[in-house]
Parts: sequence; structure tokens; C-alpha cells
Amino acid sequence: MRTKKRLFTMSLFLAAILVLTGCTANQKAILDASMKMQNVNSVQQHMTMSMDLKGSGLDPMLQEQVDQMAAMLNGAKIELDMKTNSNKEKTVLRAQADMTMSMPGLEMKMPYWIDMDMAGDQPKLLEIFQMPSMAKASLPAEFMNKEYMVMNLSDTSSSELSTLDMTKLMDFSVNFQTKWTDFLMGYAARFNPGIEVVSVPVNDPSTQKYTIHLNDKAFKELLSYSVNHFAQDEEAQGFIQEYFQTIFELTGGPASLEDSMDFDESFLGPEESAAVLTEINAVLESLKDVTLIGESGIQLNYTITDGYITQNSGSIDLQIDLSQIAGLMNIPGEEATEISGVLNLVLNFDSETSNINQPIDIRIPELSPENSFDYFEFIEASLSSLEQVTEPTPEQATSEQPSAPEPVPSVSESSEEPAAPTPASTQYTVQPGDTLSTIALNHYGSYEHHADIYQANAAAFKKSNNRVDAGMVLTLPAKGLLAPLSTENIKQVYTVKSGDTLGTIAKQMYGDGSLYTKIYEANKERLKNPNLIFEGQKLVIPN
Repeated sequence: MRTKKRLFTMSLFLAAILVLTGCTANQKAILDASMKMQNVNSVQQHMTMSMDLKGSGLDPMLQEQVDQMAAMLNGAKIELDMKTNSNKEKTVLRAQADMTMSMPGLEMKMPYWIDMDMAGDQPKLLEIFQMPSMAKASLPAEFMNKEYMVMNLSDTSSSELSTLDMTKLMDFSVNFQTKWTDFLMGYAARFNPGIEVVSVPVNDPSTQKYTIHLNDKAFKELLSYSVNHFAQDEEAQGFIQEYFQTIFELTGGPASLEDSMDFDESFLGPEESAAVLTEINAVLESLKDVTLIGESGIQLNYTITDGYITQNSGSIDLQIDLSQIAGLMNIPGEEATEISGVLNLVLNFDSETSNINQPIDIRIPELSPENSFDYFEFIEASLSSLEQVTEPTPEQATSEQPSAPEPVPSVSESSEEPAAPTPASTQYTVQPGDTLSTIALNHYGSYEHHADIYQANAAAFKKSNNRVDAGMVLTLPAKGLLAPLSTENIKQVYTVKSGDTLGTIAKQMYGDGSLYTKIYEANKERLKNPNLIFEGQKLVIPN
């Protein structure tokens, strides 16, 4: 209980650093523009995020793992296009977000919509997700061919939502926006951490540009100031407690007396709050000699046009010095851990805002039972299927439990046949731990073929109540089917486990992680990229 309360209180303290920049003239200009953005009725935003990972001076094995991860992350990018329309009262809102995550050999699109109308007698609040192929591959069979997942948060017949009064919740949301703005403006007048916000000269009188730069020392000073100021500000603590108390009541209140006591005790009294703050400050003091921010520091850039923030960009250079971390965590009296090297992760972001209070077209997908499924029904079906897992017969059972990872077959045990020149439709017996996703991955090289397998075996799945049971015999369609793994002149067939890389597998099999290229060359037909392997995937390990 004590640990939970301290973590909860710490999270409230740290929230301050993400809210305010202070009350000097330049700082207030950014705050005022942020507050003005809260009142727009329509807006369009484009956001881009990328990462740059590198390591130096590391143990050779760790360096290899970092380099492999860097090869994947450093070419990755997340793009988000978002459009929002609402009425002045914020009771009617439509929003669309198109997120694309791309990395070498992989691109995933994840569109998302909100359709809300709380102005009438029948509240409506829908959240709609278009399921990417990779995500659909992991769904229970009856949901795999559906395009959209829908969360109907206004359907209080759902057991998860039965305690909610949506009308009261909406009233609170609208009224809280005003309270939140008033609180921030008042708190900003008392909050001045001494951050330098530099005004950048521009020729356009309707535009202002500002930049903030923090090095490691300045960041730690800001963190310490924010934690202590927020923790000791009575109005801030009262506001946070009132907010959570209201949410607690709107969601049905405590399920039991013990739950009520847990909530009340989450907010500490003055003496205990002071003790917790002392502990937090001790942690912050211990971090003074531990580098958290790299040489590039934290860079934040703001462009304000006509009083609105129209561009926000920047970068955060995170640094981990392993020898410093080891020294910080060593227990007194024990021999110091010999570890060295530095990890740097730079996070870059850029956000552009346009079409403020201009007409924006947002089209909500047309939903039907044929193209969509309900999130809460999906959860119930998933839980039900877990309760109905069929145990394999003694003849099908192995020494492993059904829920454990599939054992790695030796050459003599492998049921795969030598490569056939022209793959044709074939039969496959489901093994313990198999899913349609892993079957598709191992026989077609892609998760996306799970739907083809399901369609080809619709009668069998209907009979099994849409379960993939060990011992089932499935027909694998010929289109796209890979030749079976060759078991001639190889060391073994290896089943990828969580956390594996080709480097760690090579280290395990050959004693040399740099031989990962040998495994990649032997499995090129199944691997699009040496940095992308998946749990449950079978790979041949050459001699």
C-alpha cells in the first residue's frame, strides 16, 4: 500500500513539469498560445517522430545487439495526420487520425476515428480503429476478417460501462475544461523555474518564434524545482484531489470499503507528503552525478501565428552511461560491477498545425456487422476461448505444456520435408502453441496469409468453435506457399523466442554473434530483413 501511494503521489508531482513553462514574458506567450489552442473548434495537425540510437564503448555482445536495434530504429518514423471538428460547447466532435509507422522492411497504417454527440437525449461516443493486417493476424478467428474494431463508450449496457452516467460525465468534461484553464493560468503566475526562453527574430509581425534549450544540469534543476513547487502548492494539490475524486464518483464510486480506503489513502497528509518529498529529493540528489541528457540537450522550438501555436519541433538527447548507473545501483560493501559504455537515444519530433477554425471534412466509416466488431464482445470472446482451450491427446502431446513455447526440433525430429520445386496445397497438423499467425508466418513468410488459411478451413473452424486446437489438420492453400524448410546438411531447425535477434541466435549456435549473416543467408526466402524476426518463426541453422 505504501509503495502504491508513493508512486501515485510522485506521478502527480512530476505532472507539473509537462504543464507549464513559467511566467516571464516569452514563457507567458507560449502558455497563452497553448491555452488559446484549447478553444479552437476545428484544426488539422501533421506530426512526425523519429529516433536515433547509438552505443559506444560497450561490451562486444551488447554493442552488436545495440547496432542491430539501431539498424531498425534509426530508419523508423511515425507520422500522424489528425483532423478535428467540434461545436463551441465541445459536446459534438468528430476526429480522424491517420498514423503510419514505418521501419526497414515494414510499414503499418493505423487509422482511428472518434464520433461523439452528447448534445441530445441519446449520447453517442464511438471510437473506431481500422485494424492493420499484422494486428488482425493475432485476433481470434471469428474477428480476423473484420476491418474495424469499435468501442461504443455510450453503450452502458456493457458490463464495463454500466456504472457510468454519460450525461454527467460529459457535463463534467465541458466544465472541467474551464476549471483546468483557470487553474493553469493561476498556477503559471506562481511558477517560475528560471528557464530562458529566447525570442527568434522574424519579419512577419503576426508571427513569433521562441526556442528553449536545456542541458543536463538545467534539466535536473527544472525537474527538482517542478517537483518541489507542485508538491508544496496547496491549490495544485487541492485541484488534483478534486479532479480524481470527481472521476472516482462518476465511474461508480468504490466497489468496496477497502477500495474507498485505498483511494482516500492515495492522497497523503501533510506529514507523510513531506516525508515522500524528502525521499524524492534524495533520489534527485543521487542523480546529480549521473548523466541523463546528452551533449545535444533538450531543444524545443515554438512558432506562434495570430496567437496560435502553428509549429512545435524539437529533439531530446537521452544518455545512459552504464558505468554511472552501475555505480549508482551498487550495494555498499559489494565489489563494484565492471560495466562500461554509453547509450544515446535522440528523439526528434515536428508538429505543424493548420486550418484552425476552418471547415474540415471528416468521414466516419460506415459500420456493419460484416465489417466491424465490438471491442467488449472481442474481450469476452477472448476470455471465453481461453477457458475452452482443448488439451492435445496423449499421441499429440509433448513434454512441453500447451501454453509453453514450441520445443526446438532437432534434425531427426523435424516433420518438415526437403524443399519441393513447386509447392502445392498441403496438409498441416497443428502443434501445441500454434496460432494462425505463426502458421502463416512459417509457411508463407507473412502474417497476412492467416485469412487465406482460415477461409480454406472454414468448415473445420466452425466445428472447433473457431479455436486452433493442437492436432487439427489444416489445408494450406497453394498460392504463396513456401517450400518446406530443408533439413539436409543443417545444424537444426530453431524456433524464435521472445527477445531473440539473429545475433543472439548465432552466439548461441556458433559462439560468435557476427555469424548472424550465415543464418540470414540460409533463410532469405522467409526473412525480408535481418533485423525483423518474430516469436514462433522457424529458421534453419546451417552447419
